Amino acid sequence: CQLEKEVGPCRASLTRYFYNYRTRQCEKFKYGGCRGNKNNFKTIDECQVICGGGQ
Repeated sequence: CQLEKEVGPCRASLTRYFYNYRTRQCEKFKYGGCRGNKNNFKTIDECQVICGGGQ
């Protein structure tokens, strides 16, 4: 949850969520589909449960 969001080099445009430790919120981003990091969640609920960011 302390990692920066990682879009990755691939070109898919998948909606994912990451925990922004600066704002303490789970936020939406577009994931390329490969080589991301663990701060990458399929749902905002999953992000909030694991990292604790409320919207």
